[in-house]
Amino acid sequence: MERLLSSLNNAVYGNDNITLIISIDKSDTDTVETFAEQFCWNHGEKIVDKHTLNMGLRRHMMSLDKWFASYNALIILEDDIVVSPYFYSYAKTCILKYSNDPQIAGISLYNFDVNYQTRLPFTPMKNGHDVYFMNCAMSWGEVWMKKQWKAFKEWLNLHEEFSYSPTLPGCLFKWGKNSWLKYHTRYCIEENKYFVYPYNSYSTNFGDKGVHHAGYGFDIAQVPLEMGDCHLKLPCSIDDDCVKYDGFFENKSICNWLGINDNSIIIDLNGLKCLSDKSFILSSKILDYKIIRSFGMDYHPIEANILMNNSGYDLFLYSTDVKCKNIHRLSINRLYTYYYHITSIPDFLRKIGFMNIAIECIRYFFIKIKSKFS
Repeated sequence: MERLLSSLNNAVYGNDNITLIISIDKSDTDTVETFAEQFCWNHGEKIVDKHTLNMGLRRHMMSLDKWFASYNALIILEDDIVVSPYFYSYAKTCILKYSNDPQIAGISLYNFDVNYQTRLPFTPMKNGHDVYFMNCAMSWGEVWMKKQWKAFKEWLNLHEEFSYSPTLPGCLFKWGKNSWLKYHTRYCIEENKYFVYPYNSYSTNFGDKGVHHAGYGFDIAQVPLEMGDCHLKLPCSIDDDCVKYDGFFENKSICNWLGINDNSIIIDLNGLKCLSDKSFILSSKILDYKIIRSFGMDYHPIEANILMNNSGYDLFLYSTDVKCKNIHRLSINRLYTYYYHITSIPDFLRKIGFMNIAIECIRYFFIKIKSKFS
């Protein structure tokens, strides 16, 4: 928390008076409360909200909506986050632009450079704007706005159960009962609501050890921070020629590029979706259907291969009306060549270092053993 609050104190706020709310869940120590009380906030009022009962992550986060009686928007930062000096300017600009847009569920400060569902690099397509949109909620630095938060809470009251659905990413069902993020992501997918995402990240995540994270040293969530105060170019609305992704990190414009109605096709370049009875499937998987078009994997991001009509045999458009055995086989070497710019798996191992891999595996093993017996 000291690291987070230091980054907040060093941020740029212009002449705005900023209220800092430090919301502390109940624990068996008063160390955090003491630090919060002693912390000197240089930009306005400081409120230390000390809960008398331990609520856990989900109930704690859901309790924050009480502050909407006083504020129209809240910037939410958990204690393993650090912000860019210019995060406030970005957040304020986006709030002013999208606070009345019913299609927007929230604003992310963070930009993914890894697809957390596949653990592979993620590069969003650019088209001249400084933000893109995704049916995916964010917890590594986000903005909640009063109208959008109210709509989500009303939906949540009717959807407390979380049973399996093929329309949702499989990883959501592995997240614990304390997760509020899986509900917000489900809300975005099922109601077709979007989070605003910056191409340049205004927050980063250190992945420190905690109740919900083993903290074994992998920095998959650490991303570069925007260190300049940019004049943001934002699309006026969600329909204003902007880049949109679904909850599986699939570009929603691909249907238009192929000239196929989006109700007739499954877009599955990441190979994560459950395949249903649609007439067409565009996938990186080898399926036993008739191939009507195929594409290579050379352009970045991956969907650019479809836009550029890049010929090859890495991505396949299938007609599900005709079943047939396909001779093509996926190449693991090809996958690593495309995503990591290496020539082979041995080359990949050499670049990482066999010793580093062994050390990380041993550390992970001992952390798991320790947590099991502690």
